[in-house]
Amino acid sequence: MKKILLSLVALIVIVLIGTSIYLWTPDGRDFDPDAAREAAAQYDARILRDEYGVAHVFGKTDADAHFGFAYAHAEDAWEVMEETIMAGRGVASQYRGKADAPGDYLYDLFRVEQSVAAGGLGVPDDVRAIMQAYVAGVNLFAAENPGRVTPGLLPLTEDDVNSAVMWLTPFFYRLDGYLEPLFSETDAPQVSPWAQTSSLNLEEVVRGSNGFAVAPSRSDDGHTRLIVNSHQPMNGRYAWYEVHLVSEEGLNIMGGTFPGTPVVPQGITPNTAWTHTVNQPDLVDIYKLDVDDEDDPQTYKLDGEWKAFDRGVSEFRVKLWGPFSLPVKRDALWSEHGPVISTPNGHFALRFAGMGETAAVEQWFRMAKAQNLTEWREALNVNGVLSFNMVYGDRAGNIGMIYNGRIPNRIEGPDWKSILPGDDSQLIWDGFRPVSDLPQIWNPDCGWLFSANATPFMVTDPQCDLNREDYSETFGIEKRITNRSRRAVTLFTQDSSITREELLRYRADTFYAPESLLMQLVVELVGMPSDDPAVKAAQDVLRNWDGNTAQASRGAALAVITGVRTLGYEYTDEAGASLEILLAVANELDAEFGQIDPEWGAVNRIVRGDENWPLDGAPDVLRAIYSDKDGVANEGYLNAFAGDTHIMVADWGPDGTLRAESILQYGSATVDETSPHYADQVEMFSKGEYKTLHMTLDQVLAVATEDYRPGDARP
Repeated sequence: MKKILLSLVALIVIVLIGTSIYLWTPDGRDFDPDAAREAAAQYDARILRDEYGVAHVFGKTDADAHFGFAYAHAEDAWEVMEETIMAGRGVASQYRGKADAPGDYLYDLFRVEQSVAAGGLGVPDDVRAIMQAYVAGVNLFAAENPGRVTPGLLPLTEDDVNSAVMWLTPFFYRLDGYLEPLFSETDAPQVSPWAQTSSLNLEEVVRGSNGFAVAPSRSDDGHTRLIVNSHQPMNGRYAWYEVHLVSEEGLNIMGGTFPGTPVVPQGITPNTAWTHTVNQPDLVDIYKLDVDDEDDPQTYKLDGEWKAFDRGVSEFRVKLWGPFSLPVKRDALWSEHGPVISTPNGHFALRFAGMGETAAVEQWFRMAKAQNLTEWREALNVNGVLSFNMVYGDRAGNIGMIYNGRIPNRIEGPDWKSILPGDDSQLIWDGFRPVSDLPQIWNPDCGWLFSANATPFMVTDPQCDLNREDYSETFGIEKRITNRSRRAVTLFTQDSSITREELLRYRADTFYAPESLLMQLVVELVGMPSDDPAVKAAQDVLRNWDGNTAQASRGAALAVITGVRTLGYEYTDEAGASLEILLAVANELDAEFGQIDPEWGAVNRIVRGDENWPLDGAPDVLRAIYSDKDGVANEGYLNAFAGDTHIMVADWGPDGTLRAESILQYGSATVDETSPHYADQVEMFSKGEYKTLHMTLDQVLAVATEDYRPGDARP
């Protein structure tokens, strides 16, 4: 018996040792701090921090400036930048856990790493130079701050940056949203990078932003003005970071970017300014494949012949606990269409804009370097930015709007928005439409343009709008009309001479249009019969509400929270009006505030650290603010998590003099709660105020609080 027990113990020990070896996470990359410092020595950047802690980076070359940019951004947001690096290398689940596993599988399935490693991406030398400098800046920071760096993750390489761009940019046009219908509710994987930062449906909310441009002919004083008004999450790796880059090679841009993005994709230069808003062209096609074996497919039918799948393997690890992680190995199939996703509902091939492409970095860099409209439009022809509307204005008085997209060159006829048959090679498109084919307006006689995530055929006075019939249905251009677009048209078309103050007021408008989905819901709720006195009281509040979401508004809390719970954060769900939801919201407000119509500013708050401030605005008003719909019950107020975040104003006088201002929802210190710049812009943000932007070295020196070079100790 004793021998049996000893044998059993020995067997258990062997199994435990074997299991530990199997689950032990291998060492990652070997990071050499000395090599990082040596690589950084070829660059020279000067970082000045202004009174708000914003980094102004000056370098002799563009590469110098981007080296300093990476270093400064790492200082302010390293922990968030690491998340982007993990995702961009397809190892997020190894470090973060099983929630990221579907994304890591798709990373392998889409052959991101292989595409980059194979070369041939066509990255020009000057763009490669700034990417190499960016990498050097990140690695230098890591060499100096080993305690903040996850072991085994670095060094960062140029291939890593290209991979991150290739992997993450398609999700801006919601590639993951196209995948959801392929699964049932119970087996749909969570692959959206947006949702990794919150449980509040951010992947829907961030599909926003506003942009406004007013030409001298429409302004009261002959000025040209452009407003950058992006809607993003307020935290996480898709929250804006403000930075200023200057070189002696013609670069001078103050703008916004994301952690891990090696360029500044939108902002203001002395001569130009532009902003992006999310659009929804049809950039993805899905093909249902006819396979030889549903359980273990080896071939698929194409043009009457059986074709063998190009078979690959996805291998990654999923964090368990401590030093242990589970190795995962899955088939990764390709057809002539592209990557193949196998689901309980069948096998589907994908073809989408962004497969094997990283030219977005080049295009954004060229846009930042452009000195005038001609050069800026030449940058558009790179056609590397996969989606986004773009609104433009410049020192010379030009304005413009383009419905940008890397739109597939499809044949006419098929219903490209439906799942397509996978056995017809005519449906496998090749190449993309030229930029000249895209909907765009330059210097309209009406003198103003805007974008608010709606149809591009309603962006100015009606007589200057484009005609939908002039554009192919294969573009898949959305027909959506947001409340923001309705309000912009109402405000601007009635104003033939727009002052600066009016433009800023229109930008921050807090009203819902009568035709908006929320106001239609309010009308429906008010008209529903009920004998319940509590319901009648709530209906009276809604009946007397004028659609305003300013801080002093009464009725906004009841209407907005009911609307979000009924229609979703973007008011796009199809649920019908519910008096039960209305009553539940009224009861929560009454329990917390002692009334069902508290002032909106008491309910709608922005929280940073231990303090919070009141806010105007609500979902899909021009002053867009998105908050947790259950916040009153959980925290006693709504905590804003997305919407208006980074706002910039470019204003050129008739003599070309630039006045530039901005505001960020929190402050330049993204993660450091001890920094004076962790929340130093919040109060101004809540009041709708702006700070002055400093665009020259002399201007920055006049307000600088820090002056140092990467590698030197900060003062």
